[in-house]
Amino acid sequence: MQNNQKMTILFFGIILTLILVSCAGFLGPNVKPGMDLFEAGDYSGALKHYEVIVESGNANAKVFRLAYESAFMAGKRITAAHYYENALKAGYGADSLKSLATELWYDRALAVMGNNDWKEARKAAKQISQLAPGSNKEKFCNNILAGKKKYDRGAHKGLWDAINDYSKASNYDPASGLPYFLMGQARYKNNRTDYDAALEDYYQSLKIEPDGYFAPTARVEIKKIEAVKKKMNAFWGK
Repeated sequence: MQNNQKMTILFFGIILTLILVSCAGFLGPNVKPGMDLFEAGDYSGALKHYEVIVESGNANAKVFRLAYESAFMAGKRITAAHYYENALKAGYGADSLKSLATELWYDRALAVMGNNDWKEARKAAKQISQLAPGSNKEKFCNNILAGKKKYDRGAHKGLWDAINDYSKASNYDPASGLPYFLMGQARYKNNRTDYDAALEDYYQSLKIEPDGYFAPTARVEIKKIEAVKKKMNAFWGK
């Protein structure tokens, strides 16, 4: 009797194991640990989790898509491009993947522009032009870069043209304070006695995006201009 019970338990244990294995295969690989790591900001850790799945031979289109995003956010662009192609080959929706890539490159464009890294900004803008030609994101980047080029030349008329380009950019992304930050820079470079115009743009940039990548620099510039304004007003008795 006891032997029969043991055999029955063993039999059901085997059946349960087979069911679990079958379900695991049906549901696909476990991506939750990678997603949790990604949400926590550990992009490299998330990528490693997906790479283990890829190396095991159990990766599907979703895994490749998640690996692409994690690699991109971890700063591994070549690896990201590899997983992008694999996601497409595995059947992930081309339009959905392109939309994701556009968002990632646009976020990067905003980050590097806000951090005054214009070489990387041009690279990001090029990718956006390839992924989403004619989009508001492309127009935003193109106007910002056009304005920056004129700003760097420093000519009086060029600075006004730069402000115009930045103003156009603001229409394509009202949620970004970057154009106003750049307008503030251009106005002050163009006329260092027109404090209020520059300050107005700087304050607007922080009102729109208080935590923008440019925000620390904007706050420093505001303090500098306000200090100069106070000093000059005291000198002129205002």
